[in-house]
Amino acid sequence: MKHSFLYRLLKHSLPAFVFAAIFLLFYAITINKKMDMIFFPYNNMYAIDFSGTSTSSTYAMKINGNQVTITHNLYWKKDLLETSLNGYCRYLLHNRKVFLDDYLSYKFSNEQLRNLLTSHLTPDDSTAVNWPYWFAKTAGYTLPAGSEIEFLQYHFNLRDHKAVLLDSVSIYKTILK
Repeated sequence: MKHSFLYRLLKHSLPAFVFAAIFLLFYAITINKKMDMIFFPYNNMYAIDFSGTSTSSTYAMKINGNQVTITHNLYWKKDLLETSLNGYCRYLLHNRKVFLDDYLSYKFSNEQLRNLLTSHLTPDDSTAVNWPYWFAKTAGYTLPAGSEIEFLQYHFNLRDHKAVLLDSVSIYKTILK
């Protein structure tokens, strides 16, 4: 006991011991709650591919067969247009469910309580149907009646500082009424 780090820290500095004890307690709680990445969210600790090749995917929207370009809106390009397009396409691929749907299903076994929380805390599906029209308008496109909207997912292999297209998949298609 007298040789342990915490005991020696207590004898050396009470404030340092209190800080270490609070840190260990907080860390234990976050691990118990499955929030262990709270301290290191941006460090790529588990995302590094040491093999030298990796794959990535991105999404695009087409209106009447023509791809929607978003590069002319430089200030909105990344934060508003690209990020929301990626989020919406992932939402479509996940059967129109958000992360909170999965979390509530995992956390609450009582179906009545889970349904109550889901209905009050998750977005209504009916509003998500209008998202493609908002996106097209924000990107500077008009959608006349009868327009065909399609979302595509592109898979790339990143090798030798180049992105090589592997394939593309249509993930959603609709016609504006």
